[in-house]
Amino acid sequence: MIFKKNVWIIFYFIFIVAFSFYSLLLYFRYYEIEDRRLLSYKYYTEIIAQATNSIFTQEEMLLNTLGNQLLKNSAYKNVEDSKKILDSLLIKDSLLLGFGLADIEGNILLTSTNIKLPKNANLLKNETTKDSFKEVLYSDSIVVGRAMFMKSLSKWVIPLRKAIRDTNGNIIGVINAAMDHNSEYNFLSNLTSAKNKSVMIIKDSVDTKGFYKLYDSSKNTVDDEFLYSRVISKKIINSSIKSIEKKYNLSIDDLRNTNQIIVFKIKDMMEKEAIIGLTYNKKYRLWCLVKNRSNEIYSEFLSVLIVYSLIFIFSFIVFYLLFKNIATSEKRKNDALVFQTLHDTLTLLPNRSYMYKNINRWSRYTTNGYYVLFIDLDNFKNINDKLGHMIGDDILVEVANRLRSYFTEGEMIVRQGGDEFIILKKCKNEKILDSKFLELINEISKTYHIDNKEFRVGLSIGISVYPKDAQTIEELLSLADTAMYEAKKRKNSYCFFSEKMRHNNILKADIEQELRSAIEKNELWMAYQPQINVDGSIHGVEALARWENEKLGFVGPDKFIVVAEETGLMRGLGEFIITTSLRDIKKIQSELNIMFNLSINISVVQLMEADFLEHILQLIENEKFDKSMLTLEITESLSIEDLDEVLPLLLAIRENGIEISLDDFGTGYSSLSILKKLPINELKIDKSFIDEILYDTGQKALVQSIINIGKNFNMKTLAEGVETEEQVAVLKNHMCDIFQGYYFSKPLSNNNLLQYLKHNK
Repeated sequence: MIFKKNVWIIFYFIFIVAFSFYSLLLYFRYYEIEDRRLLSYKYYTEIIAQATNSIFTQEEMLLNTLGNQLLKNSAYKNVEDSKKILDSLLIKDSLLLGFGLADIEGNILLTSTNIKLPKNANLLKNETTKDSFKEVLYSDSIVVGRAMFMKSLSKWVIPLRKAIRDTNGNIIGVINAAMDHNSEYNFLSNLTSAKNKSVMIIKDSVDTKGFYKLYDSSKNTVDDEFLYSRVISKKIINSSIKSIEKKYNLSIDDLRNTNQIIVFKIKDMMEKEAIIGLTYNKKYRLWCLVKNRSNEIYSEFLSVLIVYSLIFIFSFIVFYLLFKNIATSEKRKNDALVFQTLHDTLTLLPNRSYMYKNINRWSRYTTNGYYVLFIDLDNFKNINDKLGHMIGDDILVEVANRLRSYFTEGEMIVRQGGDEFIILKKCKNEKILDSKFLELINEISKTYHIDNKEFRVGLSIGISVYPKDAQTIEELLSLADTAMYEAKKRKNSYCFFSEKMRHNNILKADIEQELRSAIEKNELWMAYQPQINVDGSIHGVEALARWENEKLGFVGPDKFIVVAEETGLMRGLGEFIITTSLRDIKKIQSELNIMFNLSINISVVQLMEADFLEHILQLIENEKFDKSMLTLEITESLSIEDLDEVLPLLLAIRENGIEISLDDFGTGYSSLSILKKLPINELKIDKSFIDEILYDTGQKALVQSIINIGKNFNMKTLAEGVETEEQVAVLKNHMCDIFQGYYFSKPLSNNNLLQYLKHNK
């Protein structure tokens, strides 16, 4: 079973091992062939170099002999005698086609009888001959000049020059010899017949004027004028120099000073790889070069590769058929496992893994873009908690079935997890979008009949659009999720992602980044807004967190508190707020010898901490604060929605002598029966009601009702946002207990609060 399960792993392992061995074998075989070929090039280059040196040494000896004869009895001064000497040597050497004698100024004094030169011919005034002529004036050996065409001989020749010196070493003339370049008795003709190899003799650069070919066995049909009269391409020269430096770490000057034979690869003028054998003849300043005409290494290796590959392929065809037989039986099992991996086990809908795996292929067929719908069932947690997960699962299955029925086959339906679904819908007719999404909400919100019971669930839909909103599925999902939370504020509705949401997301990210170091940078501080009793005395203060950031400026608590809750920063921030507030107010109470109440807002996240009560009691103990002077403000929506979890904690808080205030009362969905169960000491009337109390009789009546509820439940009532004397009068008339707002005082710093209390003590 284990063998079958891992059959292809075993096959690939065997294949990789065998292929590695096969590749290694080819690797060593290739380099064995290459090394052998390169070695043969090295030997061949050495033979060419020796032959070249030998022939020029031979000709040098001949020119030395000629020089001695011309010097003997000053024969060079007699033109006729000199010509006879020159002509006699032509018979002895078939490679030399003619001779000439020039003075040190380059003027031709005489030539062998077979050479006819123009009058006043001067070697220093000829572009082709002047460099080698200058060179011979400073050389004790012969100097090989550039290949040139001699009209008097109607042939291409290689000039050889030798300075004649008297007994005092003074130059009295220069012997010039023309060596046959293209004769069948050419000095390299017997060495250049090897298949696929060509030989070049190159004249070294003089004063960086460039390199010239003296001889090239591979010229074929190329014109001699083109081949020998032009400087060799700098591209080829530079490429060769780089190859030499890379392989041998030698410069061209290093090679000139050694007899080393090197072999390397370069790209030729046709951008094809060539193998070069190269050595330098320092005496005659010549480069001897051997080059292949075709890629013989690859040709030989190809024949080896074909044989080895046929054996390898045949062997693995047999292996493949054997393993494929075994693998076929496993495929069905694997397909089932893959389906389970890529689909939700409850609803059988594709899961996130399926979506990520197929999104690129799916999106290729959506030329006009697509919508990402992030669907969340409203209050589904209550169904699971109250009726059990089996009922919840049955509802989820039915929701999945309705989604399948509603959407077409070309649209992707994915279960995100829990009560969340993702729909990828192609963009078509935007005019009917609103009606389509409303139809979807109505379809999913229809009654569910489970176990002879009826259920209804709502849903909130967040929508992002590709490519308008984002380019990747991860970003689109994140944006749709953001839009879904906006839709949840209205329940049973949908919401498109907007640029405002994007801006808020960016702002949240900046706030999170800066908030992480805000406490350490001392950017946070506490402000305190006085709360006034109906008789005008000080009841207490509400602690309000303030944050001034260098990058973001002033950031309101409505923004950074939410971010702290979402990013795990609330515990540290909450501890700072509580500790700082307790310490500041304790100090003022002690300094003024008065007691007044301190109200601190407590966030959702803080209340849900397992050790919240123990933690806050420890902070109170640390600051020696009177617990009876402390009020914790909680929001109405929290206390009602999470009553089962919150109620035991609230009761424990009250048992420890700490009062509890229900903030923003009237903006949520509290019922009187639930309110009666909560251990609340104080109801805070939201500012939104107070703003309209003078102009809206409905709001005025609502405020009156809240105050009456407080009286009936033996709770104090506190009005927030009181800004005018008229508002105070109305609230007093309705018997409100405590007032807070700009009419009495704005939020004050610690020092300003101290002065305020001194003044109003």
